[in-house]
Amino acid sequence: MVQPVRWLALFAILSCVLIPWYGTAAPTNVPGSGYIVVTNPPVADFFASNQFGSAPFTVSFSDSSSGKEPLGYLWSFGDGSISRLQNPTHTYRSNGEYTVSLTVTNSYGQDTKTLPGFVGVGNPPLSDFSVSNGQGEFPFTVTFTDTTRNRPVFWNWDFGDNTSSSLQNPTHTYEKPGLYSVTLKVRNNFGSGSLTRSNYVLVRSPAAQGLPGFGVPVERRPEGIIGLIQEAKGTTEKNLPTAGLIPPQFMALAAVITSLAIVVVQVLVSSIGAIAQVALKFLKFFTDLIGGHAVEKASAKEIEQRGITVLKRERHFLGLSAVEILIVEAAVIMVALAFIIADRAELTLQTVLIYMLVGAISVILHDLAHRYVMTKHGHEADIQFWGLGTVIMFVTAWLYGNAFAQSYRNLAKRAGEEKPRDIGLEMVAGPCVSVVLMVLFLSMMQLRGPFATAGGVGFTINLMTAVYSLMPIETMDGLAVWKWNRAVFLVLFVPLIAFYFFTYVIVS
Repeated sequence: MVQPVRWLALFAILSCVLIPWYGTAAPTNVPGSGYIVVTNPPVADFFASNQFGSAPFTVSFSDSSSGKEPLGYLWSFGDGSISRLQNPTHTYRSNGEYTVSLTVTNSYGQDTKTLPGFVGVGNPPLSDFSVSNGQGEFPFTVTFTDTTRNRPVFWNWDFGDNTSSSLQNPTHTYEKPGLYSVTLKVRNNFGSGSLTRSNYVLVRSPAAQGLPGFGVPVERRPEGIIGLIQEAKGTTEKNLPTAGLIPPQFMALAAVITSLAIVVVQVLVSSIGAIAQVALKFLKFFTDLIGGHAVEKASAKEIEQRGITVLKRERHFLGLSAVEILIVEAAVIMVALAFIIADRAELTLQTVLIYMLVGAISVILHDLAHRYVMTKHGHEADIQFWGLGTVIMFVTAWLYGNAFAQSYRNLAKRAGEEKPRDIGLEMVAGPCVSVVLMVLFLSMMQLRGPFATAGGVGFTINLMTAVYSLMPIETMDGLAVWKWNRAVFLVLFVPLIAFYFFTYVIVS
């Protein structure tokens, strides 16, 4: 009985070892054989080079799908366009939010990944805001309303009293009297914007209640015309390169002196022919300067050297030739840029458009006034670009915050005898129009928002244009007016130059 039991035990052991080995030695993939079939189906995935931008906006899509190759691809970009490339590039030409999907296929099946709003096309926000009430007694509660365009998603308010808020439309209480500047910074997926309104909220002290010294005095903007002028000219805190050398109230005077000095330097450069004649030229220059003719000779010398003459051209629009239209357009751009630099204005689209529009109105109407009177007298008028004036305008804008010059000038070709009265009337027309525009733009300061900004820009542009054009030098209008009628010149120029210095020196 022992011997058969041993054989049965040995047989059982061999069966447990050999049968599994045999089953694994020859696997089969036949369906229905009872064995597991291993597959590698696709899993769709992708990413993009960038997701947000302004139209036309080009996005590079990259496939990161997995699965047994070869894989097939079908992209849907959300704007009706598709692609079968593995890594396509697509351009979105309209603003909006776009859902992107990728479908991948192989021999084992397919898979789709869809991302709603994956790509956004739009514009940076244009910051703007208003207040429920701009002035009152402390404690003074103000409700701020965001009016920013292009759908911002982030807000940062600075109320000017070392407090801030990230709400879209916050309410803030000022606890102390003062004049507060408010800044709103906004951001969306396409960029950011910022707007600062200087001296925007006025918080007054309450009336004294029988106690001496009750209440804290507050610096208020003067009422009436002085207040409008103060607001129109803007702040003197512009971080000017000459700020440490010249007090703010003397920047306007420095701009006038520098403007004339540049013309004088041009006399020296063009007059000195040889080193041996330096002393003689300087002596002659200062002799002429004492006689009051140096600046006039400088301009005459420039005209002679450059061969500046009136050119007869075919007129197309408003009596302007194609060349003159280009010169006026260039002058508008130069004026806008110079005053943006002078005001240290923030480069937002709204700001640039305001400066461009106001500059265009000021330049074109000033010139048309000259041209209208010239043509009435039967004379040929011509606008020419003035390089030296452009240099002066940008130099004074950068150094002193006063763009004191012009980038073009009017010339006239007169048939027959030149009559001082005719010439004087022609030249006085432009400055008179600038004075009228200055008053109109100053009146706009009573409005709020972009209209007040335009009013301040127009006031400064036309004031400086009127003063500079009436300077009694050859290239400007003032000399012709002086030669025609000195009483008219003094009646115009003296109050205007006094008002210029009153605005920029006395009004603080």
